[in-house]
Amino acid sequence: MGVVYYTQGKYSEASHSFREALKLKPSLSKAEHFLGMSEAKSGRLPEALPILEKAFKNPADYEWRQQTGLLLIEIYSARMELDKAVDVLRTLQKSYPSSPEVLYIAYRIHSELGAKAVSGLVRADPDSARLHQVTAELLESEGDFPRAIEQYRRAAEVDPKLPGIHRALAVAILNSGRDEASRLEAQKQLELELAANPADAHSEYQLGEIYWGRYQYGEAVKHFARAVELLPNFVDALIALGKGWTAQGQPETALDFLRKAVEFDPENEVAHYRLAQVYRKLGRNFEAEQELALFKKYREASASIGAIYRQVQRNPVIGQTVESAQPPK
Repeated sequence: MGVVYYTQGKYSEASHSFREALKLKPSLSKAEHFLGMSEAKSGRLPEALPILEKAFKNPADYEWRQQTGLLLIEIYSARMELDKAVDVLRTLQKSYPSSPEVLYIAYRIHSELGAKAVSGLVRADPDSARLHQVTAELLESEGDFPRAIEQYRRAAEVDPKLPGIHRALAVAILNSGRDEASRLEAQKQLELELAANPADAHSEYQLGEIYWGRYQYGEAVKHFARAVELLPNFVDALIALGKGWTAQGQPETALDFLRKAVEFDPENEVAHYRLAQVYRKLGRNFEAEQELALFKKYREASASIGAIYRQVQRNPVIGQTVESAQPPK
């Protein structure tokens, strides 16, 4: 009867029924799970919490563990016990890595943690470089590049040696305009970043993109190659090397880097598009068609989520696109 009461929304009656069942047979893990759920939905969280915690620790209860874990996260979040919520979330992510419910709650919990951290920054030091940086990142994610640039500048003024700050400023400048004045200003910031951190692969990559925009393909390739030297699995830099060598009439050299890019990221649509172009130049039309088919497949798959992703995730570098596959005009 407990399950019937539960499905009817009669949670108090369900709790009583499950308690009676557990008295008769304490090993009924399903009844324990439903008892915890019923208590929680009845608003009796102090009673529900230890029951749910015990049920969640039972590895044999896989069928109900996700529901139990999600409810535990809700309770912990309401009690502002985010550390405990994160511990449960990590367990759920290992057991149910593709569950939409788990993925959503992961996004929500990390958003809450981010908001909590920002509040802490405001209280700790309202004029700190990090707070200006966070403000800039939020503005940048909304496409407000002028105000983002202003905040990045303030962060750099407060702490010129803050790791990544000059690169972040350079990227915001490049996102706000691709004219030569913007390139020169961004280049200056990237050089400042590399002076402080010579091993910053992303700054090398961005410098390569600046030289690419000036048609200086040889210089661009030098910086792309340095980025890959520093970070061998840097897919955008590998693809950029492919476009750089292709632009200089060396498709065979480009082929090696593009193949590596696909090894690291098999579903990268731009890598497959560039490979199709290179195979065409080499007269390998069958392989070109195969790569073009893969490009179309992954392009269609990513189109439905691209707009949503761009709203919730700021890209730390300017990534490679199909549109940048050819030298700029």
